[in-house]
Amino acid sequence: MSAVVAAVGVVLILVSVLDLGWTTVAAGSGAGPVTSRMASGIWQVALGLHRRRESHQLLSVAGVITVFAVLGAWIVLAVIGWLLVFASSDGAVRASDTGAPASFVERIYFVGYTVFTLGNGDYAPGLGVWQLATVLATGTGLVLVTLAITYLVPVASAVAQRRQLASYIASLGTAPDDILIRSWTGSGFGLLAQHFVALTPLVHGARQRHFTYPVLHYFHSRDRESAAAPNIANLAEALHLLGHGVASDVRPDRGATTALDNAIGSFLDTLTHAYIAPADRPLPPPTLDGLRRVGIPTVDDDHYGAAAATATHRRSLLAGMLDDDGWTRKERRQRDDDRPDEQCGRARRRRTRG
Repeated sequence: MSAVVAAVGVVLILVSVLDLGWTTVAAGSGAGPVTSRMASGIWQVALGLHRRRESHQLLSVAGVITVFAVLGAWIVLAVIGWLLVFASSDGAVRASDTGAPASFVERIYFVGYTVFTLGNGDYAPGLGVWQLATVLATGTGLVLVTLAITYLVPVASAVAQRRQLASYIASLGTAPDDILIRSWTGSGFGLLAQHFVALTPLVHGARQRHFTYPVLHYFHSRDRESAAAPNIANLAEALHLLGHGVASDVRPDRGATTALDNAIGSFLDTLTHAYIAPADRPLPPPTLDGLRRVGIPTVDDDHYGAAAATATHRRSLLAGMLDDDGWTRKERRQRDDDRPDEQCGRARRRRTRG
């Protein structure tokens, strides 16, 4: 029985260390099995509560809860594993002053201060293999603490960079047609192509950070302007409008739009492999009405409708991304009703000055 207890303990230790290394060190390989299942479970619970009673505040703390729950799981697995190892033999841990075998509670104390490298001397390991096991337990704790701390800092940085990307997109417009209307000069789209060039590496960077820090997916911004999902969806649909709805003679440089569109496609593919599924009901294609109201030349409705039909899968992925991040389609465009009169007026004034 003691050998079985020790074997179970070794398995728990290996699971903890391997999952930790898989998640934090093996960049690009996704999260370990324990981390991925725990993080997904916590997020699904938070998302279910959010859908019953809408609360972006709840979702905004889910990422923090997930990170600390995962860190706690690594530590608990390691501590329980070493406790089972040191509980498998009467002579594994002894009192330093009397040499008497330690009780179970005293072994918990010994394992705790050994794993956390506190260096207390109240209890000592037995001779031989137990001394070696103590060294390994201390090493395990050192690895756990070091990697856990070094993991938190870049995750926080990655969250800030993703919000920076979302804010950049939001500054261009709060809806797909809004992005085009704001940049319309009366004869072209001004510096919009340069913004697309600047956004392309930022989107690629966001994709790579999702590979490197899978827990990043569970950090939710309660502020729509700094939330990645609704803003990336708006940007993708703005590119669709440019590529298929705007007349070809006024479209920005194709190289800038194609590169950004491909970057968004790669970002969605990354999420699809690990997190999201295409929604049963795709986003409706953005309409051309807002563009026409400010005088942006567009293609005819039949041509645009045929092009929109070919992008149904992309809009299903965008809808899945929004659903999984707790954003409704109405929230994605919550300011649309207030936007046309004010911004169309500005666009008309720019066109008149031009």
